[in-house]
Amino acid sequence: MDWQSVIFGAFLGIAGVFGAIALALYPVMRRTFLLWIAARTLAFFIMAIALFPVALPVSSTGDAWRIGLGGVAVAMGAASAGPLLAAYLEQNLPLQWVRKWLRAMFIVGSVSAVFTIFGGAMPLLDLFYDVGLLVVTLVVFWALAKAVKAGSRVARFQAVAWGPLIAVGFASLSFELLTGDEMPFWTVAVLAALAVDIIVTAMGLVDGFMLMQEERDKAVAGINAAHIAVATDPLTGIANRRGLEKRFADPAHGRPAALALIDCDKFKQINDGFGHAVGDEVLVCVADALGDLEVFPARLGGEEFVILLYGENWEEMAETVRARITSAVAHVVPEVSFPVTASAGVAPVFPGEALRAVLQRADRAMYAAKDAGRNCSVVAGSTSDAEDRKPESNVVRLGLA
Repeated sequence: MDWQSVIFGAFLGIAGVFGAIALALYPVMRRTFLLWIAARTLAFFIMAIALFPVALPVSSTGDAWRIGLGGVAVAMGAASAGPLLAAYLEQNLPLQWVRKWLRAMFIVGSVSAVFTIFGGAMPLLDLFYDVGLLVVTLVVFWALAKAVKAGSRVARFQAVAWGPLIAVGFASLSFELLTGDEMPFWTVAVLAALAVDIIVTAMGLVDGFMLMQEERDKAVAGINAAHIAVATDPLTGIANRRGLEKRFADPAHGRPAALALIDCDKFKQINDGFGHAVGDEVLVCVADALGDLEVFPARLGGEEFVILLYGENWEEMAETVRARITSAVAHVVPEVSFPVTASAGVAPVFPGEALRAVLQRADRAMYAAKDAGRNCSVVAGSTSDAEDRKPESNVVRLGLA
């Protein structure tokens, strides 16, 4: 089996796919380093075609042209590594000077590419070409070391990706500077190192994409949590007034049939007699007691709560929810020595009616419940001014406009 041809074919396939993926990702991620990755991959793709294998005699004009093109491609591939790494490193790391040096390496590499074009006419330029590539290699190596020390995750991936290529580059340049000849099998070694480079860099891209997605998910979760926090009462965990307004106007849940405004009776006595800590426990217990499948609870402030009622039997539901406050508090907060009762003003929600208007009617009904002796519900209507108490019930109907 011709391993050289296998390595050559494998590299061309990997490089072509990788470069295409980098270009395809750019419109999505909008990160400059992807363009540099594509440019660097293209340069090494051209290098591989130009230099591997060399089939023509060395004296051939065509072969000299291919070697020159390959040398330019090598220089531009090395030159691209600097700005690639500068753009790829995490922006939150204090590596400003490192980035400046890396960007400058594009100029050094480009000048080296020019040297190799005219190296045939001026042999000294070939030496400058080698020195230029050595400078680029050393600066990239230094930048990777600094970035890894600074905690760069990107640099750790690229150190593994570029390590074999840097090693081959050092070995090849050192051999050429010392002997004046080309290192044996350097093209095969370079292609193998570049294959490792591309594979590990691709793994780094996947890792970076996953981290970016994770950070984006965390940001979205944070925004959602902030929206929830803004609409949530911090003491009881149920909705606050903003949450109530949002739910009332939410078409996904439909328009509520009625609204009940519930106020704990003589709550000041609890705070004065047992302390505000116990008072807070009572408020949390009341909020828990208001929960129901057909009820949406909210706290307006202090000891005042609101429930949106969605069922057809909203009058009975409002009274059931209000009445269970007493037993719930007695069970959860037994240190309160007297029954904790609540008064409720219940108002049906008419078509097109704003929340503020419904709350105003429910508020008047709630005060009517207080005047009626507390510990009862008053239903606000609009057709009668007469008081109508249901037999053996704590529900009173009033004609409240």
